[in-house]
Amino acid sequence: MYKKYKLVFFGALAIAYGCVQLLLLTYFSNNILTQIRALEPQPASVVRGLAHGTPVLVEGRISPATPQRYGTLVAYIKSSELKYSDKEEAVWVEDDWITPPLLLDVGGATIPIEAGYTIERSTIQKQRKKVSYKGFDRGSQVFAVGVISPTGAIRATTVYGGKRDDYLFTKTGEKWVGYFSSLFLIALGTVFIAVEVVLGRNRR
Repeated sequence: MYKKYKLVFFGALAIAYGCVQLLLLTYFSNNILTQIRALEPQPASVVRGLAHGTPVLVEGRISPATPQRYGTLVAYIKSSELKYSDKEEAVWVEDDWITPPLLLDVGGATIPIEAGYTIERSTIQKQRKKVSYKGFDRGSQVFAVGVISPTGAIRATTVYGGKRDDYLFTKTGEKWVGYFSSLFLIALGTVFIAVEVVLGRNRR
């Protein structure tokens, strides 16, 4: 049965994978990238005058006054190497997120960022035998996206390594490559199924 409809199986699998990837790319583009594009980096003087709950994006460097948490890292994701059996390859699993408050130097002034954000595009990585740490250290160039909290700090959803414009340029390119590969998989799956249909008719 499997051999007889092998092309249909692979075709359906390719179409399903392509559709899921396309949906994820569309969600990412319509939500995260659109939000970042809509927000320009704001200076500290403007941020301090914004009302509670206002969406904001700030870009700068992590202040030297920010406390260090592991070595030089001030915020990081810890991953551990796990091996379930001698016959299987080891896998890396994220098992700890350390995202404490940060102090961000923005144009000569300091803006506090509350704890609890996620980390994307870390700027530094420390590798140990079976443990890896990736995150930010003092002086790392980052930008944060979030809202103004009641205390006047930024309640960031995500802190990204690098600059906003560089991030948008890279992610936009990756998005279009992803769209192309998704459509290619869907087309390839359709061809597989069409070939199987033609071969099935010829067998009769």
